[in-house]
Amino acid sequence: MLSSVLSLFSTIGATRPIVLQSYLSLEYWQPVVVGGLRIAVILVVGLVALRLVTQATTRWMARFEDVEANDPRRQRAATLSNLIQSSAQYVVWPIVVIMILSEVGLDVGALIATAGVAGLAIGFGAQTLVKDVIGGVFLLFDDIIRVGNLVNIGGTVGTVEEIGVRLIKVRKFDGELVMIPAGEIRTFGNKSFDWARVIVPVGLSYEQDVDAILPIMEQVAKDWAEEHADILLEEAPHVQGLMDFGDSSVTARIVVQVTPGEQYAAERELRQRLKRAFDERGVEIPFPQRTVHTIADASGPTRTPESVPSPTSDDSASEGAD
Repeated sequence: MLSSVLSLFSTIGATRPIVLQSYLSLEYWQPVVVGGLRIAVILVVGLVALRLVTQATTRWMARFEDVEANDPRRQRAATLSNLIQSSAQYVVWPIVVIMILSEVGLDVGALIATAGVAGLAIGFGAQTLVKDVIGGVFLLFDDIIRVGNLVNIGGTVGTVEEIGVRLIKVRKFDGELVMIPAGEIRTFGNKSFDWARVIVPVGLSYEQDVDAILPIMEQVAKDWAEEHADILLEEAPHVQGLMDFGDSSVTARIVVQVTPGEQYAAERELRQRLKRAFDERGVEIPFPQRTVHTIADASGPTRTPESVPSPTSDDSASEGAD
């Protein structure tokens, strides 16, 4: 047995120089060096591709440096550049990882199949997120909503503060910031496109002379238009005749097209001017009135003061006795 152990050690000692020699040989390290160089080239190509995308988007954004920060063109360009850079990273890095794993010797086909199944499952779970992103991209390209627009989305009225790929942020008048997913927007109103209309309804009392009040409204509208000609999109406001018969008033109104965003201040000022003009000329503002009709009881004769019997002498005597 001792001889067997000695022979084993002698064999190991004889083969050790051969193994060390194989480790130090060029044939052993050549595949490792070549594989490492290939991996390095793959990484460099991926980084260069991302760098080119970043430079292209940066040059595109440089065109809008002189544009104001809240300008819709700059907002749209910034959003799209961020989207392009993020999409490039999501595309380039998975390709780089798969190519490196292939160089290492792993079965890339099985990995891709597994990733495909996992991606399908994730896609079903994140379909709402994908819908929001796609909806946001189309909103940006269609250019139908911009930062600073006054919009009505699903009953939420406010000013658009930010348009993202997935969310639109709308600030309401009371200060509440509402987050609206882009995929949920189907129908919305934009009050900041092309023109807006000032509409001031005026209730007139039935007892008033309408023919005398309409010229007062026309003069008020004319004076206001002369002072605000810079926002008018029409030559002059229109005082429309009686539009409606209400319970206690008839309605006339003033209408005129103005620059978007100026309609609310114009309506407030016109109402104030009309109130002053009506007070100076004694025009009354109508108030709710009710006419009450009473119907007599038809089951018996109508009672009048003459039909009420007067007390008799016998009744008076009995009362005195009591």
